[in-house]
Amino acid sequence: MAGKREKNDPFEELTWDDLHKWAGSTIVSRGQSYQRNRHVQGLARTPSGGLVAWVQGMERYTTRVDFDHGELTSACTCPYGGTCKHAVAVVLEYLDHLKRNVAIPQVSAQDQRLKMLEKYGEEEGWNEEDDEGSGEDDEELAINYPAPRKSKKETPENLPAFLEQQTKEQLVALMKELAESNPIVREALQDRRDLSQGTVKEIVRSVRREIQELSSEPGWKNSWNDEGYIPDYSRVKERLEALLSQGYADEVISLGKELLKAGRRQVEMSHDEGETATEISSCLEVVFRALPQSSMPPAEQMLWAVEAELEDEYELCHGVEFFWEQEHAVANWNILANKLLVRLNDFHLEKRGDSFSRNYRRDHLSNWVIRALENAGRREEIIILCEREAEKTGSYPRLVNALREANRFEEAEQWIHKGIKATWKQWPGIASELRATLREMREKDGDWLRVAAFRAEDFFQAPTLDTFKELEKASKRAKVWTEVEPAARQYLETGKLPKTASSWPLPETGVMKISEQRQSQIPVIETLIDIAIAEKRPDDVIRWYDRRKPKKVSWGLGDFQEDEIAKALADQYPDRALTIWKKLAENLISLTKPKAYEEAANYLRKIQRLLKKLKREKDWQSYLAVLRRANEKKRKLLEILNRLEGRRIVEGA
Repeated sequence: MAGKREKNDPFEELTWDDLHKWAGSTIVSRGQSYQRNRHVQGLARTPSGGLVAWVQGMERYTTRVDFDHGELTSACTCPYGGTCKHAVAVVLEYLDHLKRNVAIPQVSAQDQRLKMLEKYGEEEGWNEEDDEGSGEDDEELAINYPAPRKSKKETPENLPAFLEQQTKEQLVALMKELAESNPIVREALQDRRDLSQGTVKEIVRSVRREIQELSSEPGWKNSWNDEGYIPDYSRVKERLEALLSQGYADEVISLGKELLKAGRRQVEMSHDEGETATEISSCLEVVFRALPQSSMPPAEQMLWAVEAELEDEYELCHGVEFFWEQEHAVANWNILANKLLVRLNDFHLEKRGDSFSRNYRRDHLSNWVIRALENAGRREEIIILCEREAEKTGSYPRLVNALREANRFEEAEQWIHKGIKATWKQWPGIASELRATLREMREKDGDWLRVAAFRAEDFFQAPTLDTFKELEKASKRAKVWTEVEPAARQYLETGKLPKTASSWPLPETGVMKISEQRQSQIPVIETLIDIAIAEKRPDDVIRWYDRRKPKKVSWGLGDFQEDEIAKALADQYPDRALTIWKKLAENLISLTKPKAYEEAANYLRKIQRLLKKLKREKDWQSYLAVLRRANEKKRKLLEILNRLEGRRIVEGA
């Protein structure tokens, strides 16, 4: 029997803002897609006035939504841990029924969905893995749904007890039945049989074939429609685990070598979001756990792990940390250091790409040499090695750090100057790092005049709010801000640099300049505005803003400063702030993208709050009406405007 429309139905009073606060914008959007594409079936009212329905996703889920003390609540048999898209879809389906005046039946006390929710939905300890990234298709699905079943990730608590109650004959029959119907179970049982009989070669050959087959095609993913191919290495991992558990560590290492080679090649060709690398990395974790159990001598194990990392350009070797966390004897570190030193000395014979790539590889290798020398107790060799390598690869920062750790500060400073001179043209980033290190050393010495001199060079080179604030901080510590500040502001307005004279209190840094003075557009209006905002001087903000050349603000470029300007002007110049926020919102709306509409809503809310504060609510309603008329075909935008207006969902656009 159809349920009557209730008086004071709390669902009927829901606004879009209520729904977004409950579930979040992303979940609401996905729930809308589910509802539009008819994923909700069998909608009914519960005795408490709530809703229950089937919702088709990766599986058919049972979903209930209700109110508890005025707050929306939900329960669903999907694996998602919070308010899910299925619950949102149920609410929207119900409100759509109300708008179309479609009768909604009452659920019977014997309805299997209530039993499922009681059994599954209220259990604790569910896997809260986000079902939103599972690649469910938002297109319309068939209505002939399969019978409901529990998520594949859950294991019934009574399963072990059930198995223990079976006789041997019953268990054998069950395993035979499963093996015949499920190839994964069949392969697992065959592996167990081969391992128990000691015929491991066939398993190794099978795993090798599977690695070759899985790695033959690059992984790829289309983020727009979730299509793609991501190789599933879970079976390889399971079989490696089985081999290791039975004591076949050498076989696992052998397969690991092939996996590393094939995996690097596959990841290099793949175009995904790192999923292929993650699959391979999970298998290599097993390989690195097998390494200490292998028959290789300990030093050879260490060398194998180092070589794997040296060749790893795609972060496949996360699991190697397990191996390095084990205790390794000093004698073995010593052997490793000697082997790596030989390899480092022979490195110049290898021709590997451009000089940057070659230097990076050499530095990676020398870092391992240093680690091995340190653990072998041969610290006296480290600085000598760092000095030699600095001149070969430009790794001066590493040498300077080593000298500072050894309290050899004068030598560290000498190498800083030498390093800046050697690298400022080819590797300016290294020269800048060395310069920053020297400034840090001056700070530790308490030489704030020279620290301020460094900061002044930074400011005149790149006049920004950050460099201005750093100059102010250092100059105040040196007690010279009174003299420095006017010169800094004068530079921003006129481009005139201070001259070394009695009026300029800062000394030379003693470090060669890494690059020539940049030619900033004078006055440096963007920075003058930023400083005025930071110092809460709205009169100066609007003065410089009015002098700034009009510029086109696009999504993500310039929005932040415009927003900050509007916030700085809101109290004293509200109409100017409103104009800026309107321009930002309308620029985003013109992009006709749902994500841009959501960004626009942030500025529209600020307009709404300011107009309310000014007691100009009619202006807000008028502006909303203008936006509606100008964008009447943009359904997503109209939904957002409804949300801002506080309009109930059942009232539609």
